[in-house]
Amino acid sequence: MTFADLALARRLEAMEAFASLDTSKSVARPHPEITAAAQAIAGGWAVFTGVGSPISEARGLGMGGPVSDADMDSLEIFYHSRGDAVRIEVCPLADPSLHQQLAQRGYRILEFSNMLVRRIESSQPSRFDGAAHPGVTTRAAAPDEGLVWANLVAQCFAEHVPVTQELLDVMMCWTQSSIGSCFFGLVDGQLAGGATLAMHDKVALLGGAGTDPPFRNRGLQQALIATRLERAAQAGCDVAMTVTLPGSGSQRNCERHGFQVAYSRAKFLLE
Repeated sequence: MTFADLALARRLEAMEAFASLDTSKSVARPHPEITAAAQAIAGGWAVFTGVGSPISEARGLGMGGPVSDADMDSLEIFYHSRGDAVRIEVCPLADPSLHQQLAQRGYRILEFSNMLVRRIESSQPSRFDGAAHPGVTTRAAAPDEGLVWANLVAQCFAEHVPVTQELLDVMMCWTQSSIGSCFFGLVDGQLAGGATLAMHDKVALLGGAGTDPPFRNRGLQQALIATRLERAAQAGCDVAMTVTLPGSGSQRNCERHGFQVAYSRAKFLLE
């Protein structure tokens, strides 16, 4: 079991904030029309990659100490000046002043998520049973496969998140990330899903996992988890993290690979 204390929470929240920052930089270079931007606020980062983008959120606030009125003013100006609502992922171990600020300013809870974590050994064995899932394989996406990867994974989430050109532009940049890699999952040689892996400061962030509906319940995500854990172990990471919806199939798949819920977070919104 991994004890989720403040020191660990700081590492996890910092990793996610850094990954969002890296995405904003990757988007800004080829797509200046998106006007991607980022600003350090209250120990975390506010990131903007387009109005309504799932990356356009603030993360890591309050993990290093109190959050002031001036911090919140800066945060709200950052998003409202760009025509977007303010969305903040809040860790329950953040400084209590952040929660007080949210209550005073009229923020409301938008959704909950679970932060899952597991330790990585220097030699990480795969827990994927290929014999039980015949035809399921994985491979890394090449840099020139960004559009293919983005279209495939975006369609995996189309039932929950509308597929827009702006979203595709952001997702395509993940294949060019300085800290991350994208992977394909295949069934009988056919592209069937994908996922991402970002690594920084010995923390591995598993994200962007989706399976095309016709190929679900074939073990594809289990294979992608095992592949990314092996890659993270080879890179010297000692902790792996991922974020899922509570009680979801993604959480179940991750728990099969040794992940456990470290804490639950709430996303707050101010329109």
